[in-house]
Amino acid sequence: MRNFIPFAIVAAMLVSAGAASAQTADPHAGHGSMAMAAPASAGVQTSPADGSMSSTAPTAFTITFPHAMTLKSLTLATDGGRPTAVPVQAAAGTRATVSLPALGKGNHVLAWSAQGADGHVMNGSTRFMVH
Repeated sequence: MRNFIPFAIVAAMLVSAGAASAQTADPHAGHGSMAMAAPASAGVQTSPADGSMSSTAPTAFTITFPHAMTLKSLTLATDGGRPTAVPVQAAAGTRATVSLPALGKGNHVLAWSAQGADGHVMNGSTRFMVH
């Protein structure tokens, strides 16, 4: 048993040294999820909210961004039907509101795309139901 303790200590030191050299070789090692990009729509809020259900159809779509963006496109699909473009006239800002066509009962999906002043693009979708 006396020989086991020094061997265990040496083995632990070798494992630690291997991990340290791996971090030196890879500058992203140990950062875990920090190396992954955030979802494109992180920090974005919409009305109607994604997953919402109501008895009355919304007449407008409002989107709030965490920083100034220009809403470039908005499409509407109802009950899996063919998406149709919704006219968008939005200036750069943290909030945009677009009038929606009359919506009936069913499942609806609004897909949007926005662009920042520096050229970066954000995309997302909002699914909601009207009873």
